[in-house]
Amino acid sequence: MKKLFKISLTLLLMSFCLTAQAQSKITGKISDPKGEPLIGASVVVKGTTVGAITDIDGRYSIDVPASSTKLIFSFVGYAPKEVTIGNSTAIEVILEEGMSLDNLIVIGSRNATRTKIETPVPVDIIPVTAIINEVGQVDLNQILTYIAPSFQSSRQTISDGSDHIDPAQLRGLGPDQVLVLINGKRRHQSALVNVNGTVNRGTVGTDLNAIPASSIDRVEILRDGAAAQYGSDAIAGVINIVLKKSIGLTANVSYGANVTSYAKNYAIKRVNSAFSGVDENVNVVDGNTVQVGVNYGIKIGEKGYLNLTGEYTSRERSNRSGTYTGQIWPSSGSAGDVSDAINADKGLTREDFDMLIGNSRVTGGGIVYNFSYPLSNGLEIYSFGGYNNKKGKAAGFYRYPNAVPAGVRSGVLAVYPNGFLPKINSDVTDLSAAVGVRGMLGDWNVDLSQTVGQNSFGYTITESVNYSQVAIQPTGFKTEFDAGAAKFGQYTTNLDIAKKHDILKGLNTGFGAEFRVDQFGTTAGEEASYINYSTAAGVAAGSQVFAGFLPSNEGTNNRSSFALYTDNEIDFTKDFMVGAALRFENYSDFGNTLNYKVASRYKISDAFTIRASTSSGFRAPSQQQKFYAKTNTVFVTVNGIQTPVEQGTFTNDSKAAGILGIPKLKQETSRSYAIGATARLADGLDLTVDAYQIDIKDRIILTNNFSGGNNSALAAQLSAAGATSANFFTNAVDTRNRGLETVLSYTKRFAGEQEFRFMLAGTFIKNLVRDSADVVDGSTVKKPFIKATQTLINSGQVGSYFNREDESRFEVASPIDKVSLTLNYKIKKFSVMLRNVRFGEVTYLDPTMDPTKPENFPANAFASNAKQTLDQTFSAKIVTDLSFGYQIAKNVGFNLGANNLFNVYQDLHTHSGNMSSGRFIYSRRVQQMGFNGRYIFARLNVTLK
Repeated sequence: MKKLFKISLTLLLMSFCLTAQAQSKITGKISDPKGEPLIGASVVVKGTTVGAITDIDGRYSIDVPASSTKLIFSFVGYAPKEVTIGNSTAIEVILEEGMSLDNLIVIGSRNATRTKIETPVPVDIIPVTAIINEVGQVDLNQILTYIAPSFQSSRQTISDGSDHIDPAQLRGLGPDQVLVLINGKRRHQSALVNVNGTVNRGTVGTDLNAIPASSIDRVEILRDGAAAQYGSDAIAGVINIVLKKSIGLTANVSYGANVTSYAKNYAIKRVNSAFSGVDENVNVVDGNTVQVGVNYGIKIGEKGYLNLTGEYTSRERSNRSGTYTGQIWPSSGSAGDVSDAINADKGLTREDFDMLIGNSRVTGGGIVYNFSYPLSNGLEIYSFGGYNNKKGKAAGFYRYPNAVPAGVRSGVLAVYPNGFLPKINSDVTDLSAAVGVRGMLGDWNVDLSQTVGQNSFGYTITESVNYSQVAIQPTGFKTEFDAGAAKFGQYTTNLDIAKKHDILKGLNTGFGAEFRVDQFGTTAGEEASYINYSTAAGVAAGSQVFAGFLPSNEGTNNRSSFALYTDNEIDFTKDFMVGAALRFENYSDFGNTLNYKVASRYKISDAFTIRASTSSGFRAPSQQQKFYAKTNTVFVTVNGIQTPVEQGTFTNDSKAAGILGIPKLKQETSRSYAIGATARLADGLDLTVDAYQIDIKDRIILTNNFSGGNNSALAAQLSAAGATSANFFTNAVDTRNRGLETVLSYTKRFAGEQEFRFMLAGTFIKNLVRDSADVVDGSTVKKPFIKATQTLINSGQVGSYFNREDESRFEVASPIDKVSLTLNYKIKKFSVMLRNVRFGEVTYLDPTMDPTKPENFPANAFASNAKQTLDQTFSAKIVTDLSFGYQIAKNVGFNLGANNLFNVYQDLHTHSGNMSSGRFIYSRRVQQMGFNGRYIFARLNVTLK
């Protein structure tokens, strides 16, 4: 035994010596064309997984195997450079600006030297620093929407809090099915629950716009299921936002406005011949936006840094309201509707009763910091975080004099002679901080961190009334209300450990643990915002447009989870690698879940690679979906007239839910499959193609409205909450999401300081709610498989559980395809950017209309459209962006451009039902690129290093 031990020890020592002799150390520096160091640039030994990254001085040190002949240097926003080693022991490199697919990534792999084209799953890298000055979009949601086809975000209108925080999607799935990270750490969600009837109804997302674009170096988008690697929510993929750590000062200021025309009088000219001489289109200048961003980075000691960003944005509202065609004033005797005559007597026109349908007004700003300081023994302490506050103002539906309840009309009109347009004023505050220690402990790379995130959404209602207060107090009633606030907090502790092993061509092992606490709660509004002062009056209680949160729902609800994971990758050869991850997670409210991921990549040649992955995933019901409860005033169509009703959202475990037999909330689960290929077609010309399928079980929805009907127990619950109907969050349907994604990019440099960049990217989506077959009158009829209990079926209100419009939100309410083409050309001091984005068609499915029965149409439907259904498909649209840049001086640049240069709008409504008597010229139920029209902008940027 001793002899065997000695032989083994001798062989081990010989192996170590041979390994040591087979490597050489190379050091150097990576800089930009101005000689400034590039922090975090990557150096990789070609054909291996051996790599390093630069420090704060742009310096690196790498051990190179003796058989290797070349190093690859790369950095986000710069063209990669390949250098032959030869006999060099020191290599210094200058990288030129340019787009690249070969950049070091943070997500998708725990191998610290894995680059984008080496990953077995698709990862987009968006170099925000390099592109921000040439685009007119000022917030992250809009920047990503126009650059990354798989990402989609449209601003909402007349949708309560969703007017102030834009929901975003990846691969056509919900905002809460994509995980957001900052510097690789989980980002908290918003306190907002999207409960109105727009796209993404019932979901909870992350407010990406709370992160100043000026603070971002790059955005990495992992387009693959990653719950086994990162936990809940990563069903569609992961968005990782990497903050700047540069040294020096950069500042920019931009100004822009919508300069457009739209068909404001589209409806009124068709309904009332008296307006036949009115121009259908009107010219508008609105949405004036000012943004100022300053980023400043300094060295801390020799190797540390502190990077600070401050940003301020002021965006004025935009309005694309149509002219109202309905009744404004109460009828007088037998004369019927004499609204136009009354307006003429008062010196008013119908335009004095316009709604505000468009972007809300938003003013705010934030600060972000990113810090790192090296300790002894190869460790560093790091921290990052920020504060953001924005105040918004949006409107609801106009309360016309005719629509004000007769019992309180005189009191209301004494204060608001022409009726009133109530406003929702938001106060959204976002706080986050992460602190940790990372580095080498022996041969292991260790990262221990604590992340804290909080979001609060406060509501103040102005230019409103509580009708029930007017009933008992005809004068001196309140017109402004504190409606309370929703708050969400998340606290995450992470331990991540990884190591590279010299096994075969490289083995990277990783494992770790996570403990997380989620909190959600509401603060009650003031009494007048929610109380019913006079039940005998028969009018709605609470502040009009948004009733306050109730004291009975006030408080904070906690949930904890604990996870263990392992994530490993092995390169069997320089061409073939396999990765596998496994994650066990336990939640305090619904128990355990175990998820896996397997991915592989094979390089057929240096120019062509194939890749594939399969994984399981899950999304825990958010605390917001579990505990959000309140009553809202919503408008429904009754006999062709928009009528306000009080709609209550009840918790899933409420008595009302129990009466109806609403199933208990549980986690969504998924299975994902993907296959793709990458090809280097020529020098600088790269192509990636990826296909995927995502099956999700038990998707969580917000149901439609259940009435008390003949159910006295349910009616009593509704009455106690001041509501006439109720909805609930529940696991309702299964879905299948299929898609194809492709990216073709090309970069070429010419003599005379010229550069040309080209990128063509597209995504093609087919989302389906899984069907079940029923036999009706001998015919097989397909319909969505709805997971309803027998109690719910017996209630006779299954149609209120899930309808055709709900189905359309999953399948066709967002673009089913999107293609973008971007061209950049630069010659010396001049640059130009041309981009075309094609937003695919979207479809609205009416929840009740039967296309075989045109007699169901509202009486005021346009005669020319009387045989059409209320369903509508909105055709694809191409939006063109163009900008010109000029480098005024070495450190000063100027850009001038236009978003949506040709003033393209989505299709007009072709029927009156969803136009709401002419007010909604463009759909708010389905959206492609919003409806603001042309936006002209100018931007000045300064760089001092």
